[in-house]
Amino acid sequence: MDIQSIISNSLTAIFLLIVISYYFLLIKKAKRKYSKEKFSSISIIIPAHNESKYIVDCLKSVVAARFPGKKEIIVIDDGSKDRTYDIAKNFISKYCKDDDIKLLKNKHSGKADTVNKGLKIAKGELIATVDADSIIEKESLVEAIKLFHNKKVAVVCSIVKVKNRKSVIGMWLHVEQLYNSLLRSLFSKINVNIVAPGPLSLYRKKQLEDIGGFSNKGFSEDVDVALRFIKKGYTVECAEKCVSETNMPIDIQGFFRQRRRFARGWINIFKRHLRINHTFIQIYTLPLAFFGYLQAIVFGFLTIYNLTSGYITYFASKGIYFNEHVVKFVLEWFSIIGIINWFSRVISGIDPLTVITVIGIAASLLVYPLYIWSIIKYDKHISFWHIIPLFFMFPFWFVIMIVYLINLPELFIKHQHNIWTK
Repeated sequence: MDIQSIISNSLTAIFLLIVISYYFLLIKKAKRKYSKEKFSSISIIIPAHNESKYIVDCLKSVVAARFPGKKEIIVIDDGSKDRTYDIAKNFISKYCKDDDIKLLKNKHSGKADTVNKGLKIAKGELIATVDADSIIEKESLVEAIKLFHNKKVAVVCSIVKVKNRKSVIGMWLHVEQLYNSLLRSLFSKINVNIVAPGPLSLYRKKQLEDIGGFSNKGFSEDVDVALRFIKKGYTVECAEKCVSETNMPIDIQGFFRQRRRFARGWINIFKRHLRINHTFIQIYTLPLAFFGYLQAIVFGFLTIYNLTSGYITYFASKGIYFNEHVVKFVLEWFSIIGIINWFSRVISGIDPLTVITVIGIAASLLVYPLYIWSIIKYDKHISFWHIIPLFFMFPFWFVIMIVYLINLPELFIKHQHNIWTK
């Protein structure tokens, strides 16, 4: 067996174990308790940078959201170059005269700094952060506060959907967000959820102040804050009936800019937080995230190599550059058809049944039911906008692999400052 096969098979075997652990968490009963604590006030902080397209919808949803107490809304324009501030000001003066809304304007300093400025003037017992390109459902705050069942619960995060999902890129992003939300829900069963997503997360103000608020030392402040809470002995919950919807970048330039920020942010998180010790986040969630990054890089190299060598061997070397067989070759690589054909060849005896083959097929096929379950669980139905990305998940994964590869130089950059580049 060559070195490529050894590496590929080893990573596939580890990936299978990870997927099996997801199924274990899926069937594990959550010891979910509900709060009887009464909260008299909440401060909702909305950091905004160049969000003129979305700020009104965001404000409408936050104003309409129910909360059994005083609701304070703090909108902070972080040096926008568009009309975000003026649009927010006009909306507030026309429609929110009786609401407790503060609108501030600051020099561009980044999301973490902007939220921290809001935290300094916030009066609520609870703090909610809502991205200005997102909306929250009417009952989201009410559903979230139910999970603050003791003082150790410092964060309750929402299920995240993609609002502009009926688009070429948006449908893949939506399915991805549903899957990520399912994982956060599963991880919260054993307090290893390390993401408090920006579209909507709620915090106890005192605990958030105790850890020093949000850090601007990296692009992934939503991961960093959850990690610091768990390290301090606090709990990060996920409320499955607390729903937010966010507008994702669906143009190619915006998508790659966002993914580059995500990739660089995760590298920064690994450098600052990944350690070997006895805590569960250090033996499960963080290594799992690190493995996902490593796997993407290795499989990215291998996929590029196999695709290129396969095309050269079977087609280009014979003077064939494009025909129906080339289309079939690419289709099998980039869709679920390839996995199904692989499975059918093994079942029919065309390909040998080996332990490595079983591991590879199982690892590939077991991921899809989790995606399907996340869709059914949170969207309650399966439509065309779900089926297409499910059928062609590999191209999306492949693009992420490439982005991870491109951003490897971030390993050698000492500091990262959290500033928007929208």
